[in-house]
Amino acid sequence: MHTFTVQEHRCPRCAIRRTVRVGSDERSFCFNCRYRWDPRTPGRIEPVPLGAEAIFTPAELARLRVYRRAVQAGFYSG
Repeated sequence: MHTFTVQEHRCPRCAIRRTVRVGSDERSFCFNCRYRWDPRTPGRIEPVPLGAEAIFTPAELARLRVYRRAVQAGFYSG
């Protein structure tokens, strides 16, 4: 099971204001542009590997799709 903590930390790639910290490895993830990075190493951006969605259950993926559409519609902004 993976844990996600919403944080007020801008994505270095798309600058959206809220991102999440994933699990205990301290990496951050942006649901908007799908990049992940280690905040302890500024300036280094890593693309999310293909198949990363496999860590989510179908219900979680559905909820994330709804959230992404809400962000794109402007209900949440950076």
